[in-house]
Amino acid sequence: MSEELSLYLHFPFCRSKCIYCDFNSRPLRDGEELNAYLAALAGEVRRQAMPARRVVSIYLGGGTPSLLGAGQLAALLEEVRRSFAVDRAAEITLEANPGTVSGEAARAWADLGVNRVSLGVQAFQDRLLALLGRAHGVREVASSVEALRRAGIANLNLDLIYQLPGQSLEDWRESLRRAVVLAPEHLSAYPLQVEKGTPLAALVRRGLGLPSEEEGLRMEQELVETARRAGLERYEIANFARPGCQCRHNRRYWERLDYLGLGAGAHSCIGERRFWNVRSPDVYTRRAAAGKSPRGGGERLSPGTRRSEVAILGLRLTEGLSLAAFRERCGMELEQAFPGVTRRLGAVGLAVCRDGRLRLSRRGLSLANRAFVEFLP
Repeated sequence: MSEELSLYLHFPFCRSKCIYCDFNSRPLRDGEELNAYLAALAGEVRRQAMPARRVVSIYLGGGTPSLLGAGQLAALLEEVRRSFAVDRAAEITLEANPGTVSGEAARAWADLGVNRVSLGVQAFQDRLLALLGRAHGVREVASSVEALRRAGIANLNLDLIYQLPGQSLEDWRESLRRAVVLAPEHLSAYPLQVEKGTPLAALVRRGLGLPSEEEGLRMEQELVETARRAGLERYEIANFARPGCQCRHNRRYWERLDYLGLGAGAHSCIGERRFWNVRSPDVYTRRAAAGKSPRGGGERLSPGTRRSEVAILGLRLTEGLSLAAFRERCGMELEQAFPGVTRRLGAVGLAVCRDGRLRLSRRGLSLANRAFVEFLP
């Protein structure tokens, strides 16, 4: 077991729920609900304390963690630092939405050790933001970035989504142009996923049109080229960064290293054990108030599942899957675990095996799920 550890802290509340979102989040009802949840989360931090594990990254996700007041965030991070050995150079990321970032808030985050902010921009057209149910407008993006820069936040990610309803290729080009003008150190961009049970899924069933797969591939090509020209190197299917600015926390997921998730619905993976908390924030809080564990379930990963995850997650990175690392972690060669896989993927142009690594090709990165099915247990 590695002595290094990553922490994920989940904040399940937001101002309003976007129509495409199936994350474990909902609109915050009142301050009392927030205080009760934070007390439960701090209690779980204490119970899960691992003072011997060196925390190299902390990620506050949601929901919208930037809704937290400075005092609330300070108390939470203080509890974390008492319970874990947080490395002085740890990457500490806070997810934020434009419209929740003021100069005062940004300075407080920086003073508390937050050194990376992920800003949920999604689009640079007000009509698309309104359709998605976003709680901000385009003008608030630049002001949020300015506040973060003035506060000394030197590692900024912008999140974008493409293949949106009513989004043209020119809309997407404009979003990319305006994003790179803001000079982020990191850019994440994902094709829209229509998740079952969301308002978006209902709208699509009733006839709301989406860009075609072919249009989506053109949008992805624009993304790759625009990012490259801006000095943002693609290092994962949907993630681009300047040198030295890859997201260390997310890389640990893709490298399948230990992480501990705290909060409602949070998942953890420590060695061969995967476990998770109850999803409902209300149930999570009630259990904490009653002195009960928030654990919702768990499992010990089978060797087959482990091999599958190591392969699929490793292939998400553009550097590819190290065959030596796979052998060391799984106790067998990749070809033993998945006979003929390199030949099959190579024959259809989805991957290349060279220099001790299996890498997705340019086409494979665009059609990654077609490659991943080869590694399902």
